[in-house]
Amino acid sequence: MPAILLVLIIPMFIGCASAPPPEPMAECPSSEFRGFGVGENESEALAEAHSALSRQISSSVNVTIERVVSQQISNGKENLNSGYESKTTIESSLPNANDARVVRSKRNGNKTNVTVCMSKADAAKSFLERQRLLEDSLSLASNTAVSTEHPKHKNEAWRKTQMLYNDFMRIQHLLEGWGVRSPYLADEIYSKTREDYKNYCGVSKLHWNTEKETLYSEIAFSKLSGSIKIEKSPCAGRGISLAYKGSEPQCSVKFGLNTCSYAHSLSLNACDGTEYLQLKSDAMGAHQKPDFALEKLQNNFKSAEFWNQWISEIKQWSPQCE
Repeated sequence: MPAILLVLIIPMFIGCASAPPPEPMAECPSSEFRGFGVGENESEALAEAHSALSRQISSSVNVTIERVVSQQISNGKENLNSGYESKTTIESSLPNANDARVVRSKRNGNKTNVTVCMSKADAAKSFLERQRLLEDSLSLASNTAVSTEHPKHKNEAWRKTQMLYNDFMRIQHLLEGWGVRSPYLADEIYSKTREDYKNYCGVSKLHWNTEKETLYSEIAFSKLSGSIKIEKSPCAGRGISLAYKGSEPQCSVKFGLNTCSYAHSLSLNACDGTEYLQLKSDAMGAHQKPDFALEKLQNNFKSAEFWNQWISEIKQWSPQCE
């Protein structure tokens, strides 16, 4: 009886020892990105694998990168402070996802599993293409900033140059982290523009020019110079003349009330007299007594809403040096 048991048990052990081991999971090298997908068929699973690969690449750069760049350049008593923040979201889609290698595609029941791998060099291709486009745009913005004498256009081109350079360097930092060398260069372009704008800041200022010093012109200067750097000096070089004009207050009696109004304007001109922009507005005050009507006018003039609009507009023309 024991001999029979031995014969039966031995084949059982032999059968277990000869069973094939399970197929190992396909893995990517540690230096590569991996995407895994499951679908009803290979095409669906591959699309999911590409999507997963894109998400992993996005995750590797923290999806949203915030980079704050502050440039401080000493120029005598002038400082060129260009502080700006650029937030750029890296899309989860990868334009060159098809460059990924399929390392495993297997039917498992009624589903298909697909694993893909992508090297960092291949993943970098779409980012390098973005850098190429950014370099082209940066060059155009830089040329505009350096060549134009129009104050507002120069400011806009300088700000655009800063933003494009910031986005370029964000990608540059990413590529360096992946060990990928970029053939595109932006430092020289940006440095040239920054130097030009620094020189522009040294010779371009806002100069206050009024036909007649009055209580209202002093109020106007005080309101504007509180937010914008303005000098009471002759306009010269590449500066901007703020030419202020205002008539005497006009008062009359309407419906039993003394009503006083004041109209004024501010022209933004080049030092050679070319007019860029003219701002106009007025204020009003009413009271039963004439003196109180004038006082009301002055108070309303000081607190008028148009000052904020004027300041916002003038800042677009002012050198962005501080």
